[in-house]
Amino acid sequence: MPPREPDPTSPVDALSDGLVVVSASGLVLEANRVAREELGVAASTPVPPLLAEVWRAAAAGERGPVDLPVVTAQGPRTLSVTASRLAVGPTAGRGQGQDGGAEAGCTVLVLRDVTDEREQVDALSAFAGVVAHDVRGPISAMVGWSETALDALLSTPPADPVEVAALLARLHHGAQRLDRMVANLLLHATSRDRELQRAPVDLASVVEEVAEARDVRRWVEVHELPKVSGDAPMLQHLVDNLVGNAVKFVPAGVDPHVVVRGTQVGGVVDVTVTDNGIGIPAGMREQVFQRFERVPGTGLGGTGMGLSICRTIVQRHGGEISVGDGPDGVGSSFRVRLPAAV
Repeated sequence: MPPREPDPTSPVDALSDGLVVVSASGLVLEANRVAREELGVAASTPVPPLLAEVWRAAAAGERGPVDLPVVTAQGPRTLSVTASRLAVGPTAGRGQGQDGGAEAGCTVLVLRDVTDEREQVDALSAFAGVVAHDVRGPISAMVGWSETALDALLSTPPADPVEVAALLARLHHGAQRLDRMVANLLLHATSRDRELQRAPVDLASVVEEVAEARDVRRWVEVHELPKVSGDAPMLQHLVDNLVGNAVKFVPAGVDPHVVVRGTQVGGVVDVTVTDNGIGIPAGMREQVFQRFERVPGTGLGGTGMGLSICRTIVQRHGGEISVGDGPDGVGSSFRVRLPAAV
């Protein structure tokens, strides 16, 4: 039976998923627009090697779905392929030209792009590992400090109040760390899809608020910062992560020094956050913006989500973020480009 030529008015061309009809002999009878344009599948040709295994499995009674890594016009993707074998029915032997149906023994392959879904599942699995390692540590320490503080308060004679206060301060610090980790997790889960509420944002005020909240104002130098257009809560998380990292990742015995300044060129504001910290190796300056990536050898912990969230927030605003050396090769300098407030 001759394959059917592509019909631009065919309903299957309106599908967002790929659809391929393969004959019992392994010839492509029909491929919809997605299959043709994204995968290069063409009618009147043998079933492509990437689909051949699924087609043969369908002939043996297996239907899938099966995940296939492929390279499409959009780049590397993951497709979930489901195969349906057409049994002999009322249309058997009547041919496509008479009633539009497929011949008996054909296999219909439906190809759905599940790249984003699989990436989210992988990210969740990776985060579970981070939680198991990083969250249990602070919790165990907090349990120990609280038990020690309780024993000290109930001892006879009572313990030195200074000693108890030090234990409670450690407990408070551990609770703050857990709170930041949970906040980052929630932001990581919402920053990709949350609708932006754009408004003029005074970044200078945001930096001041973040520095005061973290009790690091004495180490943060704020210069002129033009207002930007963006979602205020998300931009506050952006600044909090950048300033928090700049203060945290410094060599032992060195007081942090963070400088935040910005300039406006046309409709874009260039913001730089410069520090005197340990810096980021040149080979990791792209990698650190990926999820769960951390600079090795710091010994300072963290979830590895902060800079990934920063990039997501900046990209959602139509901007860019990058990192280079600080002044004289010391520390880091993060550059963020955001739309200027109108």
